[in-house]
Amino acid sequence: MKFVTGVFLLASMICLQSCEFSCSVGDTGDKDKNIVRDPKSGARIRNEIKLDATDLKIEKAYLAFADGEMVPEDNIVDFSQPVKMVIVFESGWKEIDGRVNLGASEKIIVQGGEVLLDEKDLFPEKKLPNGLSATDAKTIALSASINLTNEIKPLTAFTVSFRIWDKNSNAAVEGEYKLYAK
Repeated sequence: MKFVTGVFLLASMICLQSCEFSCSVGDTGDKDKNIVRDPKSGARIRNEIKLDATDLKIEKAYLAFADGEMVPEDNIVDFSQPVKMVIVFESGWKEIDGRVNLGASEKIIVQGGEVLLDEKDLFPEKKLPNGLSATDAKTIALSASINLTNEIKPLTAFTVSFRIWDKNSNAAVEGEYKLYAK
């Protein structure tokens, strides 16, 4: 009887044995399907932000609310709090004594062409006479705050255009993204 039980256990172990092998080499892609890799720069982009960089290496770009919560991928928001566009830079700014002198512009246009905001330089020299530290310049966030005074149709589009540039070199990034009213 012991022999039959032993043969049965051995046969069961052989039949029920399961094995899985997995191997990957290199970048297997982002787990989050909402992240798109920019084919030109390799940057991870969320929220359909369009970027064009010159002499800059960008790690990632995304939209977040002022409280840090991520903006939904469809960019439909209720404008109850500002939306920040965050860009994380790997390299490219020209440092002088550990400081970087940047400029940034932002323009918000409502569907139909009305300009709501047109700031030519959010970092003027009189506000930042010594520029930014090189560490702080690795992550730049520009906020878009839209206060709706009239009720608007759902899915009304707001186009936010931006440009961030190095005042000491040719390094710059420009682009745009859309926000839609809830």
